[in-house]
Amino acid sequence: MKFLHQKFQGKKKEIVEVELSKPARVKFMTASEFKRYTGARTHTFFGGMFAKGKVRFVLPFDSVWTVVVEKGTASAPLDVKASCSLKPADRDARSTVAIDAPNHVLAALDEAEAEALSEGSQSEG
Repeated sequence: MKFLHQKFQGKKKEIVEVELSKPARVKFMTASEFKRYTGARTHTFFGGMFAKGKVRFVLPFDSVWTVVVEKGTASAPLDVKASCSLKPADRDARSTVAIDAPNHVLAALDEAEAEALSEGSQSEG
């Protein structure tokens, strides 16, 4: 599988922002999980499938973080362009929720956040 990746030394509550040229799977993971990912082993990550546009991830703890943007599969490659940046902490910022997030994640969103998310996803992509 082909993928784009970028590494950041991030502190808790800083924001990693990814700009996507088209819908793609975006994974946010620690350095140790990235090593497992590149070794084709079972790994854990935050993220999922996102529409094109901006994706934000608020870092849950201090670590070396890697952002991975998957470029499809070997049989169905995607020509995805992405850019990443590390933004300062913003207490009002919320992480973007993946299109394929499990129901329990969506159910945990409060009403205002769910409404803002649906408006944001419509305008971004």
